[in-house]
Amino acid sequence: MSQEAFNFKSAKLSIVVPVFNEVQQITRNLDLLLGEVDDHFEDFEVIVVSDGSTDGTNAKLLSLKHPRIRPIIVEKNTGKGNAVRVGFQAAAGDYVLFIDGGMEIHPKEIRIFMGLMSLYQCDVVVGSKRHPQARVQYPWYRKFLSWCFQQIVRVLFKIDVTDTQVGIKLFRREVVEAVLPHMEINRYGFDLEMLSLAKHLGYDRILEAPIQLDYSDSSRRFIFTDLYHVFKISYSLFKDTFHLYMRLPKIKAGVHPALDKAEKRAG
Repeated sequence: MSQEAFNFKSAKLSIVVPVFNEVQQITRNLDLLLGEVDDHFEDFEVIVVSDGSTDGTNAKLLSLKHPRIRPIIVEKNTGKGNAVRVGFQAAAGDYVLFIDGGMEIHPKEIRIFMGLMSLYQCDVVVGSKRHPQARVQYPWYRKFLSWCFQQIVRVLFKIDVTDTQVGIKLFRREVVEAVLPHMEINRYGFDLEMLSLAKHLGYDRILEAPIQLDYSDSSRRFIFTDLYHVFKISYSLFKDTFHLYMRLPKIKAGVHPALDKAEKRAG
């Protein structure tokens, strides 16, 4: 779609919302999301994927009758990566965005991301905690581990972004269709998987956007409990990262036509 033809009124947007055990907040969060996008987009869908929820989220989700909401129930809890992948497979939009179901990142960012996609004609727009205009509050040990991880990403994957892990990302449909056949990671490494696949398949116009995010609620937990939680996630993330690094050469070797097409487009 050309820059001249792109506008909010003509583009179909798919919003994928992965959720897990959100029965107390799901109605309020989806109302917040719908309130932010309904006035700005004529053609959109909200695909809510419940990832093995056991607290009544599924029943609550299925009881919602809004015409824009498409519920998908995954019976077994497999991980947010799998939930996002399931949502991407169901998406019909020209542009596909996912946003964490807890709405820690305010859905007002969606129209900002779409505006940036239009202005810069990029392949992917990602939220970043390290953008100069980002407003983020979180503990020092989270900052340190996040910084370490991003240095590893920069060296191993040559992705020129400062933050791969924020739970809001916007893709052109062409990018989603290219990366989906190669996506395997079910848990914390799936963000990096999507971006590294996009980059190595030739879709390297990745733009970072500032976000507002406050970890103060989670940081009120006893520090050793939070540290255990953070290190547990970090271990899983680093394991996923290693396996992804080993897989990429095989993926690249099998997709020469896609790379040739991307290189011709860039030229």
